[in-house]
Order: sequence, then C-alpha cells, then structure tokens
Amino acid sequence: MRNIQTGLTLSILAVASTTLMGTAQAVPSFAAKYEKNCSYCHNAWPQLNNKGREFKERGYRLKEDLKVESKTTPYYEAGNFPISALIVSRPYDKKDSSKRMVRAIHEVELFIAGTMGKNISVFSQIGAEDESGFTPEVGSTALSYRFNNEATLQMTWSQANWADGYGFMGNHFRLTRGSVGVIDQSFGDADGGGKLRSKRQNVAVTGRVANDKLFYNIGLGGVADNVEGVSGNAPGDGTSMNARIAFDVKKNIMVGGYILDGEAGNMNFNRMAIDTQADLNDIRIQAAYVMAEDDITGGTDKNNAFSIQAYNVMKTKKGMPTWVQLVRLDSYERNDGTHEYNELTLNVTHYLAQNIKAYIEYWDRFDTPTGIDKDNRLTLQLYVGL
Repeated sequence: MRNIQTGLTLSILAVASTTLMGTAQAVPSFAAKYEKNCSYCHNAWPQLNNKGREFKERGYRLKEDLKVESKTTPYYEAGNFPISALIVSRPYDKKDSSKRMVRAIHEVELFIAGTMGKNISVFSQIGAEDESGFTPEVGSTALSYRFNNEATLQMTWSQANWADGYGFMGNHFRLTRGSVGVIDQSFGDADGGGKLRSKRQNVAVTGRVANDKLFYNIGLGGVADNVEGVSGNAPGDGTSMNARIAFDVKKNIMVGGYILDGEAGNMNFNRMAIDTQADLNDIRIQAAYVMAEDDITGGTDKNNAFSIQAYNVMKTKKGMPTWVQLVRLDSYERNDGTHEYNELTLNVTHYLAQNIKAYIEYWDRFDTPTGIDKDNRLTLQLYVGL
C-alpha cells in the first residue's frame, strides 16, 4: 500500500510539473530588471556562481552600474518595484517516525530586494508557512550602505553570516529540504538554543580586499532570536561578535573560516568553523567543520560537527540547469561529544524553467547513540518563483 501511495504521488507531481513547464513564465525581479537568465548569477538556483557573488556583494549591482550616475527615482514612481514571490508545495512528506503529511501549499514568501540610488540596497523577506498556521512573519532583512568595494556597512535581522555569498554556511542557499548539519545544531544550547543559521540582530562591515581575493565580514550583534538585541543577564539576552573570511585560492576554489562568540545570560558560547568550496566543471564540492564550546552548569560542553556535500549540474547548451544530483553527509555530536549522529541526504532536482524546480529527497539518520531510534524521510517538493 505504501509503495502504491508513493507511486501515485510521483505521478501526480510529474503531471503537474509538465503543465507548469508549458504555461509558467515567472521571472524574478533581478532577472527582469537586467534582462538576464537566472543562470547568469546561479549555477543551480539558489546557489551563486562567481558573477552572482559579485552582484550580491555590490548590493545587487552589476559592475557597469557603478560607472553611471546615481538614479534616485523611487521604485514606486518608476514602476519598477523590486518584489518577487516564491510558492513552495510539498505534496508528499513522510517521516518514518511520524505520520504522512500532504502539504499542498507549504510556504509562501515575498522578497523585496534592490537598490536605492548609488549606495543603498535593501533586502526583506516576509513569509507564511503551514507550520505556523500561515501567519505572516518578517524573515531575513538587510539594509546596506556601500562605500566602495572594500567596505559596506550592513545592518541585518538574519543569520549573522548573511553577507557571505558562498553557498554552504548560509541557510538561504540550501538546495535541500533540511539545512546543512553544521549550521543546524544548537550544540550546548548556551546561545539561547540557537543555531548558526538562526536570525539575530547584527551590525557588520563587509567587503573584499587583496585584489578582490579575500572576502571578509565582521559583525557585532545579539544572540539567537533575540529580536531587540538586548544585552543583559536575563535568559535570552546577550551579545555576540562574529567574523568571516573566505579566500579565493583560485577562481573556483575557496577556503575560509568563521567564528561566532558571545554571551547569553551568564553563559558563554563559541563556534569556530573552517570550510571550503570547489567547482570542478559542473560539480561543486562543499565541506565545513565546526567546533563548539558552551558553558553549562559546572563546566563546559564541547561538540563538533562536520558536513560534506557534492552536487552535479546537468545543463542545456545555453547553460541552463536541467537536472541536479546531490549527496550530503552530516555528522555531529551532542552531550559533550558522547553522542554522535550521522545523516545522509540524497536529492534529485529537475529545473522545469529557470525559476521553477521540483525535487525528490531522501534523508536517513542511519547512525545514532544507543537508545535513540534511527529515522528516515521521503519528501517531494516544488518551488515556483515569480
């Protein structure tokens, strides 16, 4: 019976996908503004290529935009308001440890992103999903002032590492249902139970130096999910600092490091990471190793995490992605390194159009500590960008 249900679900998704491919002509605001395909900035949306990282770091500007006089006409007067939308459907979602779910409409998101004049850029996300009863919530939001290529002042309510355009340590670049393991762990919970991907108030300076080979981001902010960035000793209050560097060894090979250090209430926490990314023709390999230390009553809680991901992009002759095959291994510790978990993610994605994609994903927690059950999950998901 279970196999029949899965087969029927796949068939329904295939029919729906074929219909969408023939009728949808959705174009996100950036692609529409510059009259370029999404593949100009993405090797597999939402992962960025070199041009996409440059575009993001310039505050959503192409290089030629910096050479022209600033235009201060508001978007609402120019008839070019920079808004995009994303609809996510999850028609089949079955975890071995829970009941099957039909989430025909899983999430709806609106993105406002663009430039105001020569220096200012904005990004704001408003989303509603089934897990919160479709109540609208403000997601990642950033306000930036670009002085030059070497320095941009950025104020964000987002993951502290928001400015980073490389695709592994940023949750907004994920290609899978689940987040990359190294940024999805609360470790010892001293950071208010937060994770590296959690939103926090943050003021940062970011840019590129050393002939544009070295990207940096240095920030000061609050702790995870502390919406007002309150410092103090009460639970959920605190401050943090973060720093990121990423060095382009070659055009398509990066090595980097990241640190997040702070105090929540009376508990100190520290996260240190090293990561790398390499593009080998149509294959991208990404890996990161995180070392975490948290204060706990009577001592410290030290845990490590490691993730490695590889995906292959099949393209048309014009460079548009068609199929993407992805595999990822996540390994992480809890309880001062005494409990170890290992998870495998397998994903096959089909790009029906430049901003429409569907995937099937299998996740398997195949190694757990004694007394904790293993688990697995099968998900079908469809994204339509407008």
